[in-house]
Amino acid sequence: MSLTFDYFLDDSKWTSLKDHYMNFNSSLEKNIEVAMQHDRRKIIRAGLQEKYGYEIKKENLDMQGRLKQELVNGNVAAVDGTCSDYDLMLGFQARIGIVAINYQNIKAGYSIYISEPFIEYDKQEIDEILEFARMKKMGRVGLSSAHVRAIMLYKERDFILKRNEKYKMVQGDILPYELKNGQGRLRGLKRCVDMGRRLLNDEHIIAIQGTTTDPQLRLIGEALTGGEYVIIRDYADDLNAFLKGDDEFSKPANFSQDDFEIFQNFISDAQGKFSVGVYKCSNRAYVFYCSTRNIEEMVNLVFADSHFQPIRGFPLLIDYADAICSRLLSSEDFKKQIEAKLAKQRRLENEMPERQLRRR
Repeated sequence: MSLTFDYFLDDSKWTSLKDHYMNFNSSLEKNIEVAMQHDRRKIIRAGLQEKYGYEIKKENLDMQGRLKQELVNGNVAAVDGTCSDYDLMLGFQARIGIVAINYQNIKAGYSIYISEPFIEYDKQEIDEILEFARMKKMGRVGLSSAHVRAIMLYKERDFILKRNEKYKMVQGDILPYELKNGQGRLRGLKRCVDMGRRLLNDEHIIAIQGTTTDPQLRLIGEALTGGEYVIIRDYADDLNAFLKGDDEFSKPANFSQDDFEIFQNFISDAQGKFSVGVYKCSNRAYVFYCSTRNIEEMVNLVFADSHFQPIRGFPLLIDYADAICSRLLSSEDFKKQIEAKLAKQRRLENEMPERQLRRR
């Protein structure tokens, strides 16, 4: 059946809240049961090997013994960052914090506080004040949450590459979307692709993506059993899809001709250097990005660290960095500090989101 917008608007598809609560539990149970009976896992697992020729590999426990020693000896570092922002009529406020750490508890923390006036202090005429506001709404002036996140992601990778440990871990895509897009008017593309080259030339760095929205990778992960991993594609394919788009899911990057050529050259340099794969330590699968020449060692390093927390099956060192960063630079604390200062100046009600003032 081909679904249309009108299908969902039809009054016959809607029920009263009473009927919904009476029937929802049994309907939900039935639908999940039907979905579970269709065993996609076997179909995908067989297809990966027989149709696509992918090799499902097993973790190497002997190699992990050596790599666990590297972990506990402090020869592996992980990095994580947190960013907080508050977009006020009085001005955009933001704070970025980054923590890099190893299991010898040798850590380094960095922070930057950004305060950007919403209206430049020297603007005196109403027309120029309102014009500035209009330009900010259109994204042509000022900073945004996306800019702050891009700065954080760049510096995470910059700081970890400068560490002395042999092995390095980061969270997310090795070169996230915020770094691929060049940050618009901030004009960061060249700096970011130079960072991309540094990352892709390092055989001892691995990136683990905690959550992926790619349904194909999620289905492949579901088909794996604990202790297995599979290499899916060259990372240059991801970069090319970002630049040129694909037939179904994405549009080409909105680059000028000069930026298009910069990114195209970067893809040529990246060809064959990094791979994208999926691993499963226990119950849940995760996407990884690492050097094509050093996949076995780097994936087994991640397995070794993930075995320290078998339920989550995710590298403990990355979670450790995240926990320290979140505790030292809490977003909620940053928000409360700003609101306290606003309250002191009797501006809090004007600046707080309307939703927070509603009765519950």
